[in-house]
Amino acid sequence: MTDHPEERRAILRIHAVWQRLATHRLPSRAALDPKEFGGDWRSCLIVPIVGDNGKPRGLSEKAFDPNVPRERLACTLLSVAQHHISRALATGKAVGYGGTASHDGADILYRIVLLPLSEDGAHIDALLVGVTYREIPPASELRVSDIAWCKSPLNLPHAGEKHRSVASESDP
Repeated sequence: MTDHPEERRAILRIHAVWQRLATHRLPSRAALDPKEFGGDWRSCLIVPIVGDNGKPRGLSEKAFDPNVPRERLACTLLSVAQHHISRALATGKAVGYGGTASHDGADILYRIVLLPLSEDGAHIDALLVGVTYREIPPASELRVSDIAWCKSPLNLPHAGEKHRSVASESDP
């Protein structure tokens, strides 16, 4: 969960367009007009659902092209999201979530909304996936010399002994 309002707003706008389309039934892929999503469409991906004995089971691994950055990102994030995908498939409702992940060697914070799609209005055959993310800046590591020496148990004074600073230890 990112605190960047633009990421949150993009996901909310994508969800709002889907909600308008889903007032009476689940929208179909054909009902999606990229113009309605505006600039947020570049954060969207349509992912087909693989069936198992007529029931939706999960994502098709063949749905993603690892050479397309947006699809590679979706593959990274959706591969750990089976619980959320199962919930969207079981309920037919939008499911939003966020968290941290590692993508292309960088740590990221992300938000995702899974929006069910259906050609017949009842059986889910795809998901419209809205994804926003940002890289987490690398943590600055502290060198041992940067850590406050006074917190080290080796430098604590013994009972009844006055604490001496490093500078006073070298002074005669």
